Amino acid sequence: MGGRVIAVTGAAGKTGRAVTAALAARGAIVRALVHTPEQARAGVPGAAESVPVDLADLAAVRAALDGTAAAYLIAPNVHPDEPGLLGPVIDECVRHGPRAVVYHSVIHPYAPAMPHHVDKARVEAMLAESGLDWAILQPASYFENALGVWSSVRDRGVWPLPYSQRAPFTPVALADVAEVAATVLLDLADDAGDTAGSRGGTSPRHRFATYELAGPEVVDTADMARVAGDVLGRDVCVTVDRTRPEPASGETDRQRTARTRLQAMFDYYDAHGICGNPTVLAALLGRAPTTWRDWVEQHR
Repeated sequence: MGGRVIAVTGAAGKTGRAVTAALAARGAIVRALVHTPEQARAGVPGAAESVPVDLADLAAVRAALDGTAAAYLIAPNVHPDEPGLLGPVIDECVRHGPRAVVYHSVIHPYAPAMPHHVDKARVEAMLAESGLDWAILQPASYFENALGVWSSVRDRGVWPLPYSQRAPFTPVALADVAEVAATVLLDLADDAGDTAGSRGGTSPRHRFATYELAGPEVVDTADMARVAGDVLGRDVCVTVDRTRPEPASGETDRQRTARTRLQAMFDYYDAHGICGNPTVLAALLGRAPTTWRDWVEQHR
C-alpha cells in the first residue's frame, strides 16, 4: 500500500465495518467516515481513524477525503435520493480527489419496480461518466440479513418473512463481498495517480469493472430454513405475513419513502425473488464462495 489511505463511507454500518475489517487485514490504512460524533468516538474496528461526516456537507466531505488514494462509497440503506446524495460526492472526487472510487451498488440495479435499485443504476451512470478510475460492486442479498430474525430462528424455530418462502435468491456472505471490495480498492489505490494521464495502460486490473457478486446456491427461504434446522438440531418453520405496515404517527417524508420502497422490494421478491451468477465472485475470491450451510455453522 505504500502508506496510501482509503476512505470508507458508512463505515459504522454492517457493510462498512466488514469492508474496513477486510482492508485492515491486508494492512491498509482506513479512514472510516461515519454519520455521528458518537460513532466517531466509538471508532470502527480496523480503522486508523474515524471521522464524523454528513455526506450532504460537501466541505466536510472534501476535508474527510483529503489525502486519500481511494474511496468506497456506501449510501444509507433505502436512501430517498441516492443520486442526489452521492452525485455531489462524486463531483468532489473529480475536483479534489481521490481519483479512484469503488461504489457499493446492488444486484440488478435496473429493476423499475424497485425505485431504490434504479437510484443505484443512476449513480452507476454518474460514476461511469465522471472520468474517475472506478469500479462497481453489485452484491446479492446478504446471508447476514437473516440476523434480524436469527434469535427467533435459533431459539424458537420460527422464521418470520414478509414475502413468499418460495421466492428464489442467490444470497452471499458479507465477508466474501468485503474481501472482494478490499481487493478492488487496494488495486485502484495502489495505482492512484500513476495512470491518471495514461488511459491506454492496462493497469490497474479492476479499473472500469462492474462485478455482480452472487452466492453459490439458488435457494429460497424454505430451503434455508431446512438447512438451518439441520445445523441447529431443531425444526424451523417459516411464517409468512404480507401485512403492509401502517404509517407511524408523525412519519416524515423520508420515513414514508423508506417504508414504501421497502414494501416495493418485498413485493418484487414475492413475485420474482432475485438471482445472480456466482462465477465472478468465485473468480475474484480465488476460492469457492461461502455457502449457506457454512454461514449457519458459523452462527449456530
